[in-house]
Amino acid sequence: MKQPGQFLQELYALGVSQQRAGLAESAVATYRRCLSLSPASPEIHNNLGTALDQLGRLPEAVRCFEQALALRPTYARPRVNLGKVLRQQGKADRAAAILEQAVVLSPENPLALTNLGLALADLGRSQDALRFLKRAVAIGPGLAEAHTGLARVLLELGDTLAALESVQRATALEPGLVDGWVPLATVLLMLQRFPEAVAAVDRVLTQRPNDAAGLTVALHCSLRMCDWRRLEQVLPRARALDCGTEPFLLLGVSDDPEEQLRMARLRAATAAADRRALPLPVSRRTDRIRVAYVSGDFHLHATSFLLAELLELHDRSAFEVLGVSYGPDDRSLLRGRLLGAFDQWLDARERSDLEVATWLRERDVDIAVDLKGHTAHSRLGIFAHRPATVQVSYLGYPGTMAAPFIDYLIADSFVIPEAQRRFYAERIAYLPGCYQPNDRKRRVSEHVPTRSDAHLPEDGFVFCSFNGNWKIRAPVFGAWMRLLAAIPGSVLWLLEDNPSAVEHLRSEAAARGVEPGRLIFCKRVSNEDHLARHRLADLFLDTFPCNAHTTASDALWTGLPLVTCVGRTFASRVAGSLLQAAGLPDLITTSLEEYERLALNLARAPERLASIRAGLTRDRESLPLFDTPTYCRQLEAAYRQMWQLQRDGKAPETFLVQG
Repeated sequence: MKQPGQFLQELYALGVSQQRAGLAESAVATYRRCLSLSPASPEIHNNLGTALDQLGRLPEAVRCFEQALALRPTYARPRVNLGKVLRQQGKADRAAAILEQAVVLSPENPLALTNLGLALADLGRSQDALRFLKRAVAIGPGLAEAHTGLARVLLELGDTLAALESVQRATALEPGLVDGWVPLATVLLMLQRFPEAVAAVDRVLTQRPNDAAGLTVALHCSLRMCDWRRLEQVLPRARALDCGTEPFLLLGVSDDPEEQLRMARLRAATAAADRRALPLPVSRRTDRIRVAYVSGDFHLHATSFLLAELLELHDRSAFEVLGVSYGPDDRSLLRGRLLGAFDQWLDARERSDLEVATWLRERDVDIAVDLKGHTAHSRLGIFAHRPATVQVSYLGYPGTMAAPFIDYLIADSFVIPEAQRRFYAERIAYLPGCYQPNDRKRRVSEHVPTRSDAHLPEDGFVFCSFNGNWKIRAPVFGAWMRLLAAIPGSVLWLLEDNPSAVEHLRSEAAARGVEPGRLIFCKRVSNEDHLARHRLADLFLDTFPCNAHTTASDALWTGLPLVTCVGRTFASRVAGSLLQAAGLPDLITTSLEEYERLALNLARAPERLASIRAGLTRDRESLPLFDTPTYCRQLEAAYRQMWQLQRDGKAPETFLVQG
């Protein structure tokens, strides 16, 4: 007869074998039998936790690891495992604290170093994360997840080529590790090597058809490549997942405000997880309101092209204006101008979310303004710490944040009509005119290229759409092709985003009976030169469901008429708001049929187009759209009302700015 100890050893070995064979359910049952024989074994509690982790039963796994640590506090393995699972639950603060203890207990443990690095990255502490992940790779060069973690941080720090090298090492070490191919696909996506990114992500989706991260990369690639057939395959699968679709990507494919609200809530919940609110500020006596603008886009970026003059025009007798920049330093004149407009600013690239929030709180910021929202490289965790009394979403993301830590969304009555109000979680501060500012100092190059220089026909009608290719959808493109067919000698002038998009768009043109050569693609140039070449076009055709934003302002600033189609979402109504403020409501349509008909009529009425262009050029300085000083006073009035409502303990769902 076997001794109890021998039976336990054999049973435990069976559980380990089952777990290694991928039979996690069986392993859980076996480990539970082991615990019935030896309930005080930290090793068994730890292994049971890892099996439960494999099954996605994270709360149960946490309890197992905590029990193992209660039995043996100096046991490093369950501490590492606990930190990893807490990270998976979005509890990065707690995970980092536990993993720091694990590294103290086991300083040469590459798994501890890797997970600590990832937890610090989750907290925005990229430089600290980089240090620990480099140690992990040096100590455990064969640990694939250390290389993928390092790649993630390098990517966040802007070193894309180094990130590619790291993630390629990971996939070479473990070609069958599905989790390594998603980071590889992501890095290739950032490098705009879209066909390679698709090939990498297909390896993931072949094994895990509903992998959320893989579907997100596939969706992004499909949009950037204008591969609408693939998009039709990927989008329904992404929408069906509980984790949903990235809110920003959804702007390009959905005109359903309820869907956008639902996906924004999912994203915001992740950002808010395990973020503790900072203590309430001590009330201070001052006549000036402190406003802090927080962004990763204070460089050559569409948001900054709009924002620069507004920052300069703020009334310093009534407002103190701070900035937080966590994006790259491109050493551009625009970046220097932006940062020079702040009374003080913080370079937050190497600061954690908590450190940034603390910096804002220490300065008694009254109103913190998020200029990123649900866009790439945003840091919602800063706002989840509640660094300011009033927190506002503005300009960077055209939609609801659906975050409990964002109090207001700045809008106008066109982009958010009363009928759509219920789809926005924030209180709405309605500006009296268009919500989008403009910079009157933006320079238009004096050198206007010839049509020949731009490879455009000398006499043919030039339709253009300088929106990012990812905004182009098949129904709108179909309307564009019918316009080309109806106007002999006309061409469509588009921005060249990437070779795959060019190839797909020309193929789609041919499929609709249009000579592919009638699609003319232009390279990216400086903003001054880009504005100048607008003068070669005859009519700007907007995209739907995500309109032109800064791009629409570009067109109108240079006198180029624009036709838009509005829908039900914020993003699908922006160009309409701009046209209203430019005194051109007749160029707003409410269906693709009306949009196509209006564009065709305008193309056949050169005298009407010339009149519109002349009016835009003549009246540009006096149009409400470009009256930045008045706009600034209205925005400041909104800030005053927000602050006063907060001080009075009032919280109306909306308010119309007075002033």
